[in-house]
Amino acid sequence: MTLKVDPKRADEYEDECGIYVRAVTIDGEWINADIFQLTKESLFEFLRSRGGKNEWAENVVALLLGHGQFDLVEEKTQ
Repeated sequence: MTLKVDPKRADEYEDECGIYVRAVTIDGEWINADIFQLTKESLFEFLRSRGGKNEWAENVVALLLGHGQFDLVEEKTQ
């Protein structure tokens, strides 16, 4: 799993949630990123990374972090 940082969120939201993961920036640098900084696709991947699937909870998290719902992301990953 390679989580990616959203370039639009990279610098502004370093301590938004306080939940950190290893992720790669657009420049290829590995950093400790707040989950708020992740791309929508990477957030989805992170939320499913332990084998769980709770679509309602995942969409709540996505909405709270300003990404909107995950329906389109899930279709792309299948």
